Amino acid sequence: MASFANALRVLNEMKESRVVEDYAVAGAMALVFWTEPVPTFDLDVLVFLPREEGPVLSLAPIYEWAARRGFPSKAEHVMIEGVPVQFLPAHDELADEAIERAATMEYEGVAVRVVRPEYLAALYLEPGARSRKRRERAAALRESAATDVEALDRLLRRFGLEA
Repeated sequence: MASFANALRVLNEMKESRVVEDYAVAGAMALVFWTEPVPTFDLDVLVFLPREEGPVLSLAPIYEWAARRGFPSKAEHVMIEGVPVQFLPAHDELADEAIERAATMEYEGVAVRVVRPEYLAALYLEPGARSRKRRERAAALRESAATDVEALDRLLRRFGLEA
């Protein structure tokens, strides 16, 4: 049986083991903390990877660490405690800030870093990622009592994501 809480415990272990420098839950699972949840089959996790020499980022250390602990990979996911987890390296300044300013929340007694609603909405509106579903999620976040609309508007202006 899949256990989201146990998968979060493993994420914290990955950070403690320095497999990732830091992380923040993003995507549909992050919505659970800020607005009404939506169905999803995986857990998206933004990560800072430890610094390595060279221009190419590699997720190999994550996959190797997971395999040594009995967590198999399946396509782009690592199956952690029955939960498909997709690790997404921070890809731009907005994603960097989303991780740096993530909120520490609690889920079933487990501390978890979660992308704040303003950053989550902005990430949903990035060029190349805009779909109807993502625009709807950004709109739902904008309406959420958890969202600081003024902060969201500043983010959208700063990153050129205004509609």
